[in-house]
Amino acid sequence: MKLEQVDRKKLLPLLDELTGAIEDLLFSGLTTASEQTVKTLGVTFQESSRMGLLRLGTTLRAVNEEVARFTKNESDFSKRRLSFFLNRSWLLSHAIKRAIEEDQSEQFERLMLTPSPKPIDRIEAVTVGVVKRAASTFCAFDFRLQCLKDSGHLKKGEKLLWSCVFPKAPNTEIPPEGYLHLPQKQKFKASILLEPHTVIIENCNASPDVTGSQRIVLTESSTVALGAEFTDWPSLFKWDQARAVERIRNHTPGPFDLEVELQEEVFVEKWAIGETSELDDGKGIAFPILTDKFQCEATVSNAKEHNNLRSELEKVRSGKKPSGPLFGVMHYERCKLVFQPLTVFEEPKPKHLMISPDKIDPKALLQAIKF
Repeated sequence: MKLEQVDRKKLLPLLDELTGAIEDLLFSGLTTASEQTVKTLGVTFQESSRMGLLRLGTTLRAVNEEVARFTKNESDFSKRRLSFFLNRSWLLSHAIKRAIEEDQSEQFERLMLTPSPKPIDRIEAVTVGVVKRAASTFCAFDFRLQCLKDSGHLKKGEKLLWSCVFPKAPNTEIPPEGYLHLPQKQKFKASILLEPHTVIIENCNASPDVTGSQRIVLTESSTVALGAEFTDWPSLFKWDQARAVERIRNHTPGPFDLEVELQEEVFVEKWAIGETSELDDGKGIAFPILTDKFQCEATVSNAKEHNNLRSELEKVRSGKKPSGPLFGVMHYERCKLVFQPLTVFEEPKPKHLMISPDKIDPKALLQAIKF
């Protein structure tokens, strides 16, 4: 997003409301935070996302997750996570406001961290992994794809990312995967991206993501449809280690950085799992993953939405031989390689580790559609 595209009359008051809500929260504390303060944070998250401020929107989403966990007295509430993202939100809102008021275009684009998208007529891709996140009020999915043919500024083998967020329907027991069966504005269901088929995306936009992937943005005229069944999975098993090293060497840490922003998509052919241990906060399990190239650690929380991932990793740890190459994303945190396993490439199709195979209750899904 460029500075000249900004609606200043709407954005500047929004940023003022945000900083005021954060300061109220810090001064009064969570236990005495007013309903209006929490509502303001939620509205600001929605509006900043709608206006294209994805970095700020993502940060506020993390704040809202922790506030919701606190108000519901959930065991996975994290004081460290809340304080980090509150501080980050305050810094971002102040810095964005200053960049707008002082017409600092270059600084504004750096803070947005979302270069202007470029139109693409047609993309032919395939899904290699899915990240699932669930909170009390919403669930979100990040689909990681690979481009199969050159198209516009995209090259064959380019890493692609498409995300979708769903508000949770109240008083339903529908699992997060159920929301993937709800129709998108473009009249397709996100669940089709789980199929071992090519995906044809037409009339969309793409822009480089902070992690090095191209983020796909759908428009009202975009279409998404399944193509032919895909079988040449081994052709995708590539990891450019030299590029990863170059990114690390060229990276200059700053106050807005997140460890996961310097992440890599990784394929490993040979892997095993060592003895597990409980996380320091007691809210999850650390699975040491041993590969033929490196050793890393996968941390899996005790949250319900990670049940399937935890179960699949436990099977391998207990002696079941891995049935195929492993795909996931890796970042660097506290001098460790932290890995998020996403997919095992079994024959004849990939198994998405974060996606539960449980059946969806049609009645609960119907209630979600009405919501």
